[in-house]
Amino acid sequence: MFNGRAENERSLTAPLPAPRFLAWWVWSAAGFAVLIAALASAGSGRRAWDGPLGFLGQVFGGLGAVFQPGAGKGASIGARLAFLLGVLLLLYVLWRATRAWLAYKPGAVDVQQLEDATPEGTPKPSDADLTAKLRRRLSDSSMYPPATLPAQAPAESFLELLGDIEIDPDKLGAALPKLLGRLRPKLAYRVGGLLQFRDTGPDQYGMTVTVTAFLFGGSRAASVWGSDWDDVIRQAGNWVVSTLLPVTRAGRLPPWRQWWGREIKPELYEAYQEANELSRAGRHHEALEQYFTAIRLDPTNSYLRAELAETQEKMGLHIDALDTCQRALTLDGQDARAYRERLWLKKLRRSEFRYFRHPRLYRDLLGLRYRNSIILGTSEATARQWCRRKGTTGASTHEQLIPLLVDRYWPTAVALDSPKAPQDPKEREELGRQSLRRTLRKSADEKEVRLVFQRAALQETHRLAADDAWARVWLYWPASLWSFVRCIWPAAYYQSVRGPQQPVTRGAFRVNREVWAPLRLAWASWQYGKIAAPQKWREPYARRRPRKEMSWTDLKPETLRSLLARVPGRRSRRDWLTLYNAACVYAVAMHANRRNHGYQQDLARLAVEQLECAVLSTRGSFAVVERSWMVEEDPDLALLREEDLFRNFVRTAYPSAEALQPFSPSMRSDEQLREYDYRLLEEIAKVMQEVWTRRSETHGVDIQCATEWLRIERKIWKSIRQISADANIRKWQDRVSLIRYIQTNCPSASASSPDFPPPLAQVEAMSPNGLPDAEKIHQTLSDLKRDVDAEDAHSLSDEGQRVLREAAADGVARLNARTVRLLSTGYAAAWQTLDDWLEREVEDHRPFRQALEDVPQLTRRVPTPPHGRRLLPV
Repeated sequence: MFNGRAENERSLTAPLPAPRFLAWWVWSAAGFAVLIAALASAGSGRRAWDGPLGFLGQVFGGLGAVFQPGAGKGASIGARLAFLLGVLLLLYVLWRATRAWLAYKPGAVDVQQLEDATPEGTPKPSDADLTAKLRRRLSDSSMYPPATLPAQAPAESFLELLGDIEIDPDKLGAALPKLLGRLRPKLAYRVGGLLQFRDTGPDQYGMTVTVTAFLFGGSRAASVWGSDWDDVIRQAGNWVVSTLLPVTRAGRLPPWRQWWGREIKPELYEAYQEANELSRAGRHHEALEQYFTAIRLDPTNSYLRAELAETQEKMGLHIDALDTCQRALTLDGQDARAYRERLWLKKLRRSEFRYFRHPRLYRDLLGLRYRNSIILGTSEATARQWCRRKGTTGASTHEQLIPLLVDRYWPTAVALDSPKAPQDPKEREELGRQSLRRTLRKSADEKEVRLVFQRAALQETHRLAADDAWARVWLYWPASLWSFVRCIWPAAYYQSVRGPQQPVTRGAFRVNREVWAPLRLAWASWQYGKIAAPQKWREPYARRRPRKEMSWTDLKPETLRSLLARVPGRRSRRDWLTLYNAACVYAVAMHANRRNHGYQQDLARLAVEQLECAVLSTRGSFAVVERSWMVEEDPDLALLREEDLFRNFVRTAYPSAEALQPFSPSMRSDEQLREYDYRLLEEIAKVMQEVWTRRSETHGVDIQCATEWLRIERKIWKSIRQISADANIRKWQDRVSLIRYIQTNCPSASASSPDFPPPLAQVEAMSPNGLPDAEKIHQTLSDLKRDVDAEDAHSLSDEGQRVLREAAADGVARLNARTVRLLSTGYAAAWQTLDDWLEREVEDHRPFRQALEDVPQLTRRVPTPPHGRRLLPV
């Protein structure tokens, strides 16, 4: 039976009142119109001037009648009182509208000095320092804009605005300016906090944080607890932002648009922010974990899924990225059947206007659909992984994707197995489903899988471009109009340029539809069987024939330049994505004639010219973010990266103090992932060496603490054994779990290591000594796994834990300083030797294996003269 209490969490209303600024401004405009009409009526026969602006002169004549002193010369005292009451009412409505707009923007947030309620002697920074950290946390999230006025509480009611103003009908000229001076509100929100401390519990440091909204007097408070004061400030900042997001303008933008007016969990906002920060830092493994956490908290958010797919693609997990996109394509409210029917539309039907009627649905799913078309379009990488069954979960992802792909893209395989497709629609569909299912289940025919993926990408690109044309009728011009108004309005302190930048521009859609997707289809068709007309299969599903069928064997740079020249908006200086996609077209065409050096040079020169224009049109840190994708990851630019022209362009656009090394392949290959494992193990060895060195300096340790040390050590050695195995290359969860485990259990040492954890995308000169070649890395990791298995490092820790538990049962409370020192130095030596081996200061693995053998073994027996491993009595 349905449980009525199990409602969607989005049904909860926001804890703070949502500012209805638009309604207040409508009433303000209506009140202003009534006031103008009343003045015009009072000024009948008392015009200040005549002419084309006679009505305006009549209004000013009525205004003069109200302010003219003396009995019988101006308006009566009753009319003046009525005018005064009307002005006060209008000012009240304007005051409400201004406060609502200030709360919606939001305006300046008053973060008060934190109050200290902790017991005397509690270790903590100063209150001013913690307050500054909280303000910086809110400022980093763009929810705490700087205030140009002193932070002071506004009046609680409109009557308090009047204050000591003397209202005299005969002196309205002096009273109204004072009212207008007090009309503008200065603050919309106030944040306060009370520092707390408790003696029990794992999280002893806390804060009771309060957010007060001066609009209608709403407020909310919560208590957060953490392991240290930095953790408390982080949680408090996330709670404040998640409280303000649903009622401010930022909540109207992706990915929070569906949460506007509803309560957001702070865990969701924190996971999304951390995922973005980790992704920008190149730590994609850890970013994936945070994206999955955010999606678990908000499973219907298509924007989050698009960012997850993009991160998976950057990691080389193309099948996982395809799975993410395919399962989220219907999050805009249409079922799978409706999506398939719209995808293969030929005649104009009612469903064609879906995004004309609901343009916001199109914008919510734009990034996801565009990412899906790109993953299918870069078919050489996707098909290779598909046929090799590579992915996080191996073949299970493929088996679960096959029914979805067959149901959605069966027209791409109709004529693959038979020379002529049947005319009957049902027979045609059944043939297409059987053919595509058989193709996707094959593991050897990569060319056929690539062809069907490329055809699907072409159809998705055409459908996306058509939907964009309908959605643009309503979607983008209001923002452009508002930006133009701000351009000519001198009071606007921030000048946006021609409206907000859209994630995918019209020119980029046209480049992909007219040139990029057909070019890649011609490549895949030629590779499959030299198909003369690559787009002939689309005739039952296309409204118009392609302008010109591309010939992969006779491809010329002049042809591509001519096709790109007809794309509207391609030469726009601010449209970086169109320019970048044009560069990708030239880079893909380099695969057509790889033996012709002059042909390659011409295309490389044209591609670099487009990239130079694209880089110049980007702004701020966005260019830095796109750098890693362009230089290392984009499959379209695989051949271009081998050219000196491209390397010189990178050195010019992104200067570096170190000489550039040859660029890595366009996809995250197994060799690249092993390089990451190698660097990760290097940093882990440094961190654990520091951990055990600090432990050796302690003067006796509680036996429970020593048991925890060995438990942590066992977990780390077991994880290293798993990471070193070749079968676990694509299991990114193992890396993330190990990183989180070390950060949690060894926080001081891991935080003091600037290179832990390393980013997945290696930058130039990351290590002074560089890295060995792929064969050497593979051999080193194989030797490491074999040595850890041979010495059974994690079982050694198990035996030590058993001994310590027996000692605790016998009443032993602490380990003496000598035992702690010998045990710690033994483990520190093992980690140091591992670091020396990975840093290539030691040639082979034998010193590391000897260091593992020399780690002392705890025992309850009286040690005898050792014959092998040292024994430490407990």
